Amino acid sequence: MNIKELSQVLNAKILSNGHLSVEIKTTYVSDLMSDVLTFGREAELLVTSLTNRQTIRTVEMVEIPAICYTNGKQPDEKTIELAKSKKITVLATEFSTFQVTGKLFAAGLQG
Repeated sequence: MNIKELSQVLNAKILSNGHLSVEIKTTYVSDLMSDVLTFGREAELLVTSLTNRQTIRTVEMVEIPAICYTNGKQPDEKTIELAKSKKITVLATEFSTFQVTGKLFAAGLQG
């Protein structure tokens, strides 16, 4: 599924459109960036409720092209600007992390 389809499934707002054409097949869900660095390297999407700039730096390091913030949280403008400069797609949804993982699993994505 591409980012546009993903945003529709999650009723998510696209805050940075770095890689809209990327096909999302695998997801990693965590609020621990150390776990993302260790276990998330195969994912094309990180799902997290953390909205700080470290999340952008982390996905950049492990080459995850997209991140989805959950629980209605929005990153600050500097975080969005950093994502844009790194061409990282940023989504934000009102759904909880639990709801997002269920919707992604139902849509056929793997963990």
